[in-house]
Amino acid sequence: MSVFVLSEEQYAAATSEKNHLLIVAPPGCGKTEVLAHRAAHQIGLLKPNQRVLALTFTKRARANLEERLRSVLGQTQARRQVVVRNFHGFATQVVLAHGRTIGLRMDDLEMPKTSTMRRAMERAMETAGGGGAIYEAERLLAEIKRAPLSDAEVLEAIDQRQRSEATLLAATVERSRQEANQLHYDDLLRHAQRLLRIPAVARLYQEHFGAVLVDEFQDLSLQQFDISILSCTDRRTFAGDPHQGIYSWAGAAPAEVQAEIRRTCGDPIMLRESYRSSPMVLEAVNSISEQVDPESGLVSAIPEKWPGGGCSAALVLQDQAAEAALAVRLATSIHRAVPDASIGIIARAGWRRKIIDAAFVEQTDVPVRRWDLAIEDPATVALIQATVSVLPRGATVNDARLAVLDSLDPADVDARELIDDAFDILEQSGATTARAAVRSIRQTDPKQVVGPGVHLLNAHTGKGQQFDWTLVVGLEEGHLPGKRNSCGDALDEEQRVLLVMLSRARHGLIVTRVRMSDGQYGMRSVDESRWWSAIKARYSSEEEIQSYIEELRCLRTAAL
Repeated sequence: MSVFVLSEEQYAAATSEKNHLLIVAPPGCGKTEVLAHRAAHQIGLLKPNQRVLALTFTKRARANLEERLRSVLGQTQARRQVVVRNFHGFATQVVLAHGRTIGLRMDDLEMPKTSTMRRAMERAMETAGGGGAIYEAERLLAEIKRAPLSDAEVLEAIDQRQRSEATLLAATVERSRQEANQLHYDDLLRHAQRLLRIPAVARLYQEHFGAVLVDEFQDLSLQQFDISILSCTDRRTFAGDPHQGIYSWAGAAPAEVQAEIRRTCGDPIMLRESYRSSPMVLEAVNSISEQVDPESGLVSAIPEKWPGGGCSAALVLQDQAAEAALAVRLATSIHRAVPDASIGIIARAGWRRKIIDAAFVEQTDVPVRRWDLAIEDPATVALIQATVSVLPRGATVNDARLAVLDSLDPADVDARELIDDAFDILEQSGATTARAAVRSIRQTDPKQVVGPGVHLLNAHTGKGQQFDWTLVVGLEEGHLPGKRNSCGDALDEEQRVLLVMLSRARHGLIVTRVRMSDGQYGMRSVDESRWWSAIKARYSSEEEIQSYIEELRCLRTAAL
């Protein structure tokens, strides 16, 4: 059971007697712990045979919440009385159970993968000829499918748009999808919303779930919000932080959703104490968050916990090669000083991290994990290894793929995609058997979402995670903010992306920018991000950081 003791503000949120509750919880304020204790409180209010439904956005967020629930409730009660799903997983569950009600052909219905839509677009473009409409066609289909439309109504809605290369491509892809009896991710949510708007179907879920907990309410689309409130009418809890809303490009409607939540929940309970970050990290985070909202600053709940108050630094490098070399040196020093420390290296976009990734390929002193590779996801690797260990010795890689997929919950579409992606990589190993292929996998601890060593990732991937040390790279105009997002609402969201990146740090935070970058015609100077000068940091040189790390090493040695 959990030994975590809730603070007064956390306890008030977890045990509030309000049927419908809004909790505003900035990063590091114990939101997941509060949600787990809120679930325990709601269990006491359930009718016989009812359960609590908890909805998250990602597989990692789901795993985090499940872990906290087990620590608060114990494994048996958590499994029996709380159902944790991400939105696509819950939507899949609804569609698989009731799809025939709206005329879906369930016998050969094909579930989606992230690549399904893009590959369909590329195939259609090859057939039709021409070129740059894929992005616009994807955006058009996503926008149309955020309404509870039937397949026929989706095609009608496309036809009603102004005729263009993008609308023709969208119509071609959608007709092919329907003929192949295949779903894209947007179709899962659309059909689940359609089904839950049928009163008889909705009642089944409303009778089964006596409470619903929704994590990261600021990332909800109106469609996802509708799904969450249709699934449960008795008691609803929404938790999140409006200043962490970074998914408008994916349909999130934070202003509209928050207005609807406040209409039923009233004023929120606010969490203000950070248990995640050191005072120095918080000073840097607050310097940006208070630009977004002057009242949003956080205080360290336990400032004496952090030696020297923690570490923050802002460093200017000549170019990306120098930045990558710095990242390797600092990661190596941190790992030697504190071997169990996690080190997140985060870029706004993948292209900005390429030179750093390449630098770590040759580095063997520190464990390294790339978060965009399924084969390096600890839970995925553990499942593959466990399954292969009981297969016949001569089983092929494809035999193992089918066995692992067969073991999964059919509704867990995210896990199925990770498994498929991991086996795609294993098949490239050239191994003749599954056991030989699995021996090539880097060993990881499935119990740790974020383990010791270096983690290479992008801003949106890291949302909801935390690292002992965080290196935020590329604070230059054109990367943060990106060229397409340099004004209006898009610029405001870019600032929130920066805030998300900074707030991943626990003990130490280092931000970097470069003076020169490799352009189309050779090296060119780049401008510092418009937010660079606002970030408050203690140090401005590598020597100061290395000196601080050495102090940590001495403290650790003295404590052993």
